[in-house]
Amino acid sequence: MSLNSQQTLHHALPIVAAAYGRTFGVQVQVGGDQARTNGRLIQIPTLSEESDSKTLAYGYLAHEAGHVRLSDFTLPRHPQPLGRFLEGVLEDVRIESAMIRTYPGTRATLDAVIVQLLRKGRMRAVRATDPPGPMLSHAVLMLARYRYRDQSMLAPQAEQAQRVLRQVFGPAFVERLQALLAQIPTLASTAEAMALARRILALLEATSQGSEGAQGSAGAETSEGSEGSGAQEETDAQGTPQGSQAAAEASGSAQQDGQDAQGTPAHAPEDASQDGGSVLTSEGAHGSGEGPAHAPVAGAQTAETAQSDASEHAAPAAAARSQAAHAALSASDASLPEDLFETIGGLLQAQAMPSREALPALEVFQGDAVRGAMLLRRVKGHSARLTARLQGLVQAERMTRSRTVRQGRTLSAEHLHRVGVGDGRVFRVRSEQAAPNTALHLLVDLSGSMADGEDRLALEAAMALALALEPINGVSRAVSAFPGRQGQSDQLTQVVAHGERVAARAGAFVQTARGGTPMTGALWFAAADLLAQPAPRKVLITLSDGEPNHRPSVLALVRRAQAAGLELIGIGIGHEVGHLFPKALRIDAIADLKRALFEVAEQLLVSRRG
Repeated sequence: MSLNSQQTLHHALPIVAAAYGRTFGVQVQVGGDQARTNGRLIQIPTLSEESDSKTLAYGYLAHEAGHVRLSDFTLPRHPQPLGRFLEGVLEDVRIESAMIRTYPGTRATLDAVIVQLLRKGRMRAVRATDPPGPMLSHAVLMLARYRYRDQSMLAPQAEQAQRVLRQVFGPAFVERLQALLAQIPTLASTAEAMALARRILALLEATSQGSEGAQGSAGAETSEGSEGSGAQEETDAQGTPQGSQAAAEASGSAQQDGQDAQGTPAHAPEDASQDGGSVLTSEGAHGSGEGPAHAPVAGAQTAETAQSDASEHAAPAAAARSQAAHAALSASDASLPEDLFETIGGLLQAQAMPSREALPALEVFQGDAVRGAMLLRRVKGHSARLTARLQGLVQAERMTRSRTVRQGRTLSAEHLHRVGVGDGRVFRVRSEQAAPNTALHLLVDLSGSMADGEDRLALEAAMALALALEPINGVSRAVSAFPGRQGQSDQLTQVVAHGERVAARAGAFVQTARGGTPMTGALWFAAADLLAQPAPRKVLITLSDGEPNHRPSVLALVRRAQAAGLELIGIGIGHEVGHLFPKALRIDAIADLKRALFEVAEQLLVSRRG
């Protein structure tokens, strides 16, 4: 088979999504038109084979898996919209960083999403004309992801964000904000991320009140959360020191930054732009003679005038920053940017393809342990001869055999006479057949038409086969039933998984018929399960008594599975399934199902594929 034909299944979204679910230990469902997470299950819609949509889908899965694994969904969110947004940004960076530490390969998956959003213009730079709420929200998002998620593709956006924040909120505010953001790498829980968001809001609240006590309170908040983190030098997006050298730099460039000796903003850069950027200095007063005619000549008088001019600008600038901080705190949900991965979810939903069935969510079912134990005893008794026959057949196939060859170390006494007729095949060699090395998944249709005892007999036959294969080396088997226990087409019930003992899962074989026949989703699940097994031979057997809900999608999937090397066998119960599966047989009495299953298993275990 060609590589391309294998990729048609191996790279299919449901297969990759199932692999993500196994890797991250979370429930994943593909289908419908929603992209969402409920804290337990991640759902993405069915998408086209177009690579852009898959890039977003894989990033969405990796990100939301981080939330399912690491976020505490029980904690109450902040009452203010801006507080909730900041909580989301900090928690996103925290869980992604943790996922990358555990699963390094997720870095490329998550970063590819940002690259694509930038390319599509869905992540723009912060602008000085933005309202304060969206401005601050975007800026924190860019700075946090650039610096503490190491997303270097956001360097220009982070640099622009810092520059705009300095213009609107002032250099002192930006410096304190950066000190708070520097605590992101120390966050170890959702609660700590929420606490850091509250400290950022406290800094903003102090700024809105025009209190220079904001410096002290912000410093206290900073040291409260991470001792020693403030000792590390922070750098801005251009590499400018923001940590231990910040105070010295601020005092050394007080006139340039518009700050007084206490770091109080003297005037915002936008004020300077309004008056041409001309702040009166002693050099301008008596150096070139280009200053105003009424400028004082004495140096002391010039300094006094400059101080007066700075004081005149300080009040309006401080008031403007206070108003900006107040406006940011008052921002509504509608005015703030959408959560980054809610945006991605919306893009996925916009690209959803019409599909009735895709990858169902796995329903792990314990069942009735008492009735399961009774069923197990009955199956063992009724199936003893068939089980022994199957095991004996496999053992006979693997039995050590001998043959004669022309070269070797051991002579075969009974063949020495061949020498007299010129036949040199007098040496004996022994060989042992390899183990079957087969992975098998049995799907049991428990649709409503299987009621009146057919459901019970089908599960009994499935238990008998799983029990018989259990001790055979080189054979791995799993059993699943569809639809879900409440008849849900988007769920599938796990009966026994690869590596599990039937005795431990006997209760799961006690189920009843329900719902329709969502065979496509069941086949997607079984195919993904088999592709994850190391055995080179992979066999999918489906038991069904009727037509699937959507025949075209079943036929398309069967073709793709065949191209990927899976063997598919259908067993119709009072119904022909040869039009669905490349190998098929029909039984007209449910009582014959166990025998039919064992005959199929015999052929599989002793045959050699060409």
